[in-house]
Order: sequence, then C-alpha cells, then structure tokens
Amino acid sequence: MAKPRLTGMMRPLAATLAGILLFYYFGHGGTWIGLTAAFCVLSFVAAWYVTLRKPNWKARAWTGWLGLAAIFYLSFFASFLKNSPKTLPIPAATVTHYKVTLVKAVALKPTSVSSVGRVEAVRDSLGNWHAADGQVAIFLPYSPEADALQYGQQLLIKGALTPPAKPANPFQFDYRRYLTLKHIQWQAYLPMGSWQVIGISPPSALVAISLQVRKTLEAAFKTNINTKREATIANALVLGIQDNLDASLRDAYARTGTMHVLAVSGLHVGLLYGVLLFFLKHLRRGRKSRLVIFLFIVGVVWFYAFVTGLSASVLRSVCMFSLVELGLLLRRKSSVLNTLAAVAMVLLLYDPNFLFDVGFQLSFLAVAGIVLLQPLFLKLWYPERKLVRWTWELFAISIAAQMATFPLSLYYFHQFPVYFWVGNLLAVPLTSLGLYIGVAFMLLFWLPYLNAFIGFVLKWTLWCLNEFLLWVEQWPYSVLDGFVITTGQVLALYIFMIGIVLFLVYRKLSWLGLAAVCLAFVSTTEIVEARHHCQTQELILYSTRKSSAVGILQGRRALLFADSAFHAQPKNFTYNIQPHWWAKGIQEKHRFWPDFWKTSQKRELAIHETADGNRLLIWQGKRILWLQKLPRKLAQPIQVDVLVLQKNAWASPAQLQEAFDCRYVVLDQTNAPWYVQRKTQELQVAGYQVYDLEREGAWTIRVR
Repeated sequence: MAKPRLTGMMRPLAATLAGILLFYYFGHGGTWIGLTAAFCVLSFVAAWYVTLRKPNWKARAWTGWLGLAAIFYLSFFASFLKNSPKTLPIPAATVTHYKVTLVKAVALKPTSVSSVGRVEAVRDSLGNWHAADGQVAIFLPYSPEADALQYGQQLLIKGALTPPAKPANPFQFDYRRYLTLKHIQWQAYLPMGSWQVIGISPPSALVAISLQVRKTLEAAFKTNINTKREATIANALVLGIQDNLDASLRDAYARTGTMHVLAVSGLHVGLLYGVLLFFLKHLRRGRKSRLVIFLFIVGVVWFYAFVTGLSASVLRSVCMFSLVELGLLLRRKSSVLNTLAAVAMVLLLYDPNFLFDVGFQLSFLAVAGIVLLQPLFLKLWYPERKLVRWTWELFAISIAAQMATFPLSLYYFHQFPVYFWVGNLLAVPLTSLGLYIGVAFMLLFWLPYLNAFIGFVLKWTLWCLNEFLLWVEQWPYSVLDGFVITTGQVLALYIFMIGIVLFLVYRKLSWLGLAAVCLAFVSTTEIVEARHHCQTQELILYSTRKSSAVGILQGRRALLFADSAFHAQPKNFTYNIQPHWWAKGIQEKHRFWPDFWKTSQKRELAIHETADGNRLLIWQGKRILWLQKLPRKLAQPIQVDVLVLQKNAWASPAQLQEAFDCRYVVLDQTNAPWYVQRKTQELQVAGYQVYDLEREGAWTIRVR
C-alpha cells in the first residue's frame, strides 16, 4: 500500500503555513523579503517556461521547489504587510477629536452598541487636522441614536484613541492580542454627547446592501415569530446574527457541543449545497444543462452569503463549494481536501492572521475530519437498514468533527461536552430543517399569510430544538471543564490521533508506536505540571472592575474572599479568576462572602475586622491590611507588609506613616480614578512603593 505523503495542494499549503509561522514567531520583514519573493516568483515562471519547452524530471523538480519557495516568501511578505504597525501622525496624548468611518456591521446588545471604525483623521490640541490610518473598536451605551447607526456612516468623535490594555489577571483572555489579529489598534468608549454622525460613505456598496437586506430579514423574523427566544435563534441560525442571544441559551448550546449550529458557517452552506445537489444532480446531462446547474447552484450559495452579511466563515465555505462545482462542470474529479487546501491557502495569502482565528481553525479542521474519518467509521460498520444506516452516518459525522476539533477545543475553551453525540444526533436534523424553512421564509417573507404560516412552522421547529438541548444540558456531568493544555500537548494529541488512524488503515505497529509516544508525552507533562501545582503557595490581589477580590492558592486548594460588588456580577469570577484557577489545577474551591466572619467559615482564614471596616489578613507570615478608614489613638504604628487603600480612604502620607509601619501600598479598584491619580503621586513623593491594580493588573505574593 502506498505510503502517506503530501500531494496536490497540501505542499503549497504547508509552504504557506511555514512562512506565516516563521514571521509570527521569529521574523520582522522588510523590503528585502518583498524582493526575495519577487525573485522566487520570477525564477519559478522562468523554470516553468523551460520545463514546458524541454520537459524532464529534474526540471520539474526544480520548478516545484522554486514554486514552494515563492509561496513561502510570499506568505512571509504578506504577514509583514498586514501586520505593519499603524501609528498616529501626532502623539496620542494630543488628540482631542477624530473622524472614523464604520467598516463593520453594527452589533446591538441589550445595553450596548459596538462596531469597528477606520480612522480617517485626527485633530490636535491646536485645532489642526491630520490624515491618519488604522482601526478602532468602538463601544457605545444603548440609545436610540446608537441603535440607528449603520455600516458606512462617518462619525466625528470627541476624545482620545486608547490602545487596548494587556490582560489584567493571570491567564485571562488576551483582548489586546485578539484586536491586534483583527488589525485593530485602538479602542474607544463613547459616552452620550461625545459623537455625532457627519455623513455616510460605505467602503463597499455591496456589503452595505447586504447588511441592509439582512436587517430587513431580521425584522421580518421578529414580526412573524412571536416568541423572543425562537426569533433570536432563527436570526442566529439563518442569518448569523447573535446580538440578542440569551446567555443561558448560549450556554446550553455550548455545553451540549452544538454551538456550531448557531454560527453561520460551513455547516449551513453545506446543508444548502447538499439539498440543491440532491435535487439537481440527475439533470446534469449535457454541456448546457451542466452550465445552467452550475450557475444556479453557485448563484444560490453566493446569494445566501450575500444575505448573511458576507461574513468570513461563510465566504470560506462558499469558495470551497464553488470550486467543487467548477470541478463538476469541467468533469474533473475534485478532491475535497485539495479544494479545502486551495481555499485555505488563498485566504491565508489574503490575510495571514486568519491562521490564528479560532473559527478559521475549527471550521477547516472539522471539514477535514469529516472527509478523512467518516469514511473510515463507515468501513468499520455499514448497517443494512436505512434508518440505522442514516443514524450511524449522522453519528459518524459528529464523532469525526469532534475528534478533529477536540484538542483545539480543549486548548481554547477548556471544556468538553460529554453528550455532544446526543445533542448533535437531534440538533443537526432539526437545524437542517430549520435552515431550509428559514431559507423558504427569506424567499417568501413578503407574502402575507404565507409568511405567517412559515414563521409558525419555524418557531415550533426551533422550540423543539431549544427544549431538547436545555434538557440534555441538565444531564449529570454534561460538561467536563477546567482543562488547560499547552501548544505542545495540542500537537501531541493531533499526532496521537493521526497515528491511531494510520495504524487502523495500514496495520503497521510503527504508527501505533508513534501514538504511544505522543500519549506518553502528554501524560508525563501533565504529571510534572500536577506536581508543580501541588507546591503552589501564593496570594493574589485580582484586578476586578469597581470591586475587590483576593485569592489564596495553597497546592490545589483555593480560597477567594471578595466584596459584595464582586459577587453582584457572576461574570467577574468567570472572566477574571476562573482561567487562573484552571491553569493552576485547582480542585478544591472555597468562595467567601463579605459577612463570612460571622459564620463558621471564619476559621478558614486568619482575618480580623475592626469597627471601622478595616480588615487584616495574616498569611504565611505576611500581614495585609485593607484600609477604608484611618484608625484613631494608636499607641504605636501597626506593622504590615502591604497596605491596600479602598473606597477613597482619606489619609495623607504623613498620617499613614504615623499609623502604619509599611512601605508598600496597593490601590484597588474600589477607588475613584481621580483619587488613584492624586494618591499615587503623593505616596511616591513620600517614598512609598505604589501599585495600581487598575493600570498594572493583578498583584501577587509567591512563597513557592
């Protein structure tokens, strides 16, 4: 049997990936990269011409290597061009106003509105305007004026352009990196009255029309589906609009492994393409009929991409299926993997940062997994009964997609939905039915009575889908979470799965040995990491907005003490603290409320509270005092290692020196910004070391 090797478009794709990764991890390009890429391209063209004139295997080999070198340097150069830093023509501190054009669809949330603006010009403190370039993420509080914003509008904004902040807490989601990969350099929070619309000039008329059509269809869904939950799911399922998706419902889809059905992507385009192919494939008889069917199918899938806002995930899939149809038109048997590789390579050359987009990675891996693994599962067992065979094929697709995305899902989302196979077993058929009904609604929404009937059928289809997934979510151990793995472990898991598949196909023990080595690597690194976590001894003051939280980590046991403002927002723990505890392998968790000292939980922490509301914590010989009000009539200064000022505690540096023997002061986020700014200057002049949790992030004491 032939040995596995890179064929077709796999080699060019590998060269593209190598160029992008080399730039991302090591490189800083320049004009020399562009010149090298141009030289390789010209050399390839010359070698190709020579090969056509005098074909021989050596010339073909050299031509192939030159082609791969050209692709490598082109991808490296494209990465350099796309990631060249954008700078303002004047210092950011002197910017008082700026003009932007909205270049992304406006996203509406219950309490906020957001979009992305292209910076056209900035104004300095002297009133002079300067041309500028770059993008800014814009966030506004919800209002009728903000709700009316649309793609292409030009805004005049009063305020500064602020670069995104680094993660405030350990292992927190890196929003700055996320924006950088989207080519967004700044962010701005615009209060009411700080902006006004001064014109409209859409960067793309096609996108503007597409978004307007999508908005019309969104309103039609809301009008004809009288339950908010199902109307929201319809907009997400058919149009890809997730703006008003309820958090609990989103969690239900995520925890059952069916979140992919709500993101308009390859699954939706594939379902639409599949039903068109099913009804039209028997009509491909002559050249004219093949051409008509090709134009019709490609036209329909591109129309669907148009009405869903021309999102990147949909465009990827539409391009792939268009190439498959082109192969059928030319009567050439196309390999789905080669087509997938060709689409990936073109998209990566257009924007190399797509490689680091989670949706890009998962969608391509899912399709590749289905193409490679599902036939293998069907070889293992192919039932004779149609119903059993249909169920097994659907189950095999779900397993193949989940296996292909499993390591990356653990890496990004740190959880595994145990009952994904149950959820997808019913979710995929109901999603398919809902999508077909939704497409019919899009075509006929303008017809009275008929649109109401279709909306009624769609509503109850989605109601069944929602209720089923909410039921599955309640099953015991529906989600295993807390998985934190490294990039090396991700690669080892993929090599492990590849080794197992190749062993089943080629029946060679060498592949099984490779899989065993990878499994041993993952197990060993996990054991070493667990031993390291067992020795952890650290206290951390977390950076949490307008609240206070301190964590104590002792081995794989964690204690969290936080104020009522922190507990009032459950997402505070999910976003700011939980990733850190997962990364530290915490298994035993204790969370304390502000009044815990009145209960038996007081024994868990050596903490004392005074009548003034001040609290003293003693841990590992360290004394940390949270000060809200200066104590009176002290016989001598209190010795503390760290003094945490809270709630704008009124005390001058001289008074602090009289009351406390301490050189380290932390300002937490219960203080007002003006207080932090003034107190920082005063304390630094007095010789204190000052740490600002808002500006500098979490602060940690480590014993081990």
